[in-house]
Amino acid sequence: MLVAVALTIAATSFAQGSRRQEISLAYGVAPVTDWVDSYSNLLTGAVLGSDTELTGWGAATLGYSFRVIGGLRVGAQVVYSSNTQKVKGVGPDISNSYWSVMPNVKWNWLNLKIISLYARVGAGLTFAKSEYGDRNESATQWAYQVSPIGIEVGTRIAAFAEAGIGTSGSLIVGARYRF
Repeated sequence: MLVAVALTIAATSFAQGSRRQEISLAYGVAPVTDWVDSYSNLLTGAVLGSDTELTGWGAATLGYSFRVIGGLRVGAQVVYSSNTQKVKGVGPDISNSYWSVMPNVKWNWLNLKIISLYARVGAGLTFAKSEYGDRNESATQWAYQVSPIGIEVGTRIAAFAEAGIGTSGSLIVGARYRF
């Protein structure tokens, strides 16, 4: 029954050309997972009296959303990030990887011809794994993303940037395709 309803909605939106669905791919700098590990490095350095260093590359996000009504969209994002913590003179590096899944809500609050302004909020779970020498630890943590301001430029295909705080990053840039 649910599959039939979903197929009917998808077929109707495709036939009408309403472009209700969108997929996106983005890169974000300074995800909160790096922030937590940076604070951990500060504490480790203070306790052990050693020099610590964190190297990370940011976060990659793949998203999907569906327009419910007007400028309101609901969807989900999958986010991947990783970093390496080096504690010099103490032992091997600590490698951290994070996979997050977050349902989200996006509200386009200003729609012009090719420019849109929006806000996005999401919450979900992060599955974390740390490797230290021959030791492995896993944990499940809360994930979130609060982006009070975002801008899209384009129509069917668009580039976007958003600023906020969370698992996807503090400054996020990407592209999306609406169909």
